[in-house]
Amino acid sequence: MPALLPFRGLRYPAARAEALSRLIAPPYDVISPEQREQLAARSPHNVVHVILEPDRPGDGPEEKYARSARTWESWQAEGVVKPDPRPALYAVEQSFTGPDGRPCVRLGATAAVRLHAYADGKVLPHEKTLAAPRLDRLELVRRVQANLSPVFGLFEDPKRDGFQAIQALAQGEPVAEADSDDGVHHRLWRAEDPAVIRRLASALAPRTVFIADGHHRYEAALAYRDLVDRERPGLPEAAGHRYILMTLCSMSDPGLCIFPTHRLVFGLPHFRLGPFLDRLARFFVVETLNEDMNRPAGRAWAISKLAEHSGKSTTFLLVTGEDRRGRVLTLRDEADLSGVPLPESQTLRDLDVTALHAIVLQHLLGISPEAQERQENLRFEMDAGAAVNRVLQGEFPLGFLVNPTPMWQVQAVAEGAETMPQKSTYFFPKLASGLVMRKIHEDLPAPA
Repeated sequence: MPALLPFRGLRYPAARAEALSRLIAPPYDVISPEQREQLAARSPHNVVHVILEPDRPGDGPEEKYARSARTWESWQAEGVVKPDPRPALYAVEQSFTGPDGRPCVRLGATAAVRLHAYADGKVLPHEKTLAAPRLDRLELVRRVQANLSPVFGLFEDPKRDGFQAIQALAQGEPVAEADSDDGVHHRLWRAEDPAVIRRLASALAPRTVFIADGHHRYEAALAYRDLVDRERPGLPEAAGHRYILMTLCSMSDPGLCIFPTHRLVFGLPHFRLGPFLDRLARFFVVETLNEDMNRPAGRAWAISKLAEHSGKSTTFLLVTGEDRRGRVLTLRDEADLSGVPLPESQTLRDLDVTALHAIVLQHLLGISPEAQERQENLRFEMDAGAAVNRVLQGEFPLGFLVNPTPMWQVQAVAEGAETMPQKSTYFFPKLASGLVMRKIHEDLPAPA
């Protein structure tokens, strides 16, 4: 585990849920343009005004980042956000309803965590990143010089000693509470006790961090670290730019949930459904569902049929707009994959999303990996019902619903120094932006 240190959190003075709820936001990469406008309208101080400032007519290439920086500087000068008096670690509790309808609680520890290149083996990714978002987050960090949204990191914890050490941070009354639009209730505690901090650092010292969410922000922080080191050589090893805001969660936490991210396909001028289905049948058993996909019960039935295959076979739910039908696609054991551009790694080949991207999107539909990365013919949708509806309403001709990637596969990919196709996992709930933030260049205390 990289070194983790307490820090002076920057927070909104509003501590009550009804006030703070108007000021927080999801991570930037899950905010739609419509949601961005809704968040911005709630308050001129909602954190979205800094983390996701849109382009405006007449803007130069960097003007939106300059606006974010001016906004952030004015908030600090006016006391919209204020630093806590002393360094601390922060416990973050998220209460929500799980995918099975039962109440869940997830607990994490937020700290300043030492940045390491992936090659060091202390912090490992599991997903590919894209150049444009990396550059976008780097420019924002360069201008704002703050961590506004924590990276979400996981660690193995078979004896649950790490989980228990995080629980020790969450004592007494929380210093802040908020509710987010996804139905999650957030509570935040500060922990200054050196013994409690040492307990967590000791429990996590032998662990590796697996990035669950925030790959682009992490890699942007690495790039910013290297940029500062080139421009300002000789800074101390414990300088703040060598750390990043991260919330760490035990893999043994019962509230750790992974949801799938579904694929919507568009912009294929030569696509014909009949020939496509014929080609699919060479690789997949195709089960056409008789249920009416236009009815809520029919959609729910189709999604439940997909879930029956989770962890048992490589299976997708295909929804087609032309005939408004659902089809369950299950990869044939005897399928000839010799001409399919699958990765050499068996760990990657075993992933449902790998088969979807390689066999269906690239081999059958002709969407190159580069086009997939640029999302030229591809959109992502987290909500299964919304994915089905967007196809049935004619917005997209094809939708592919997938089962969630299990945690053991995420870990196996990361430990094998591999990366999954983009948007292979959706960890729920998302960590809130704006609950606690950090100045990058503020001095950090020596380890307790």
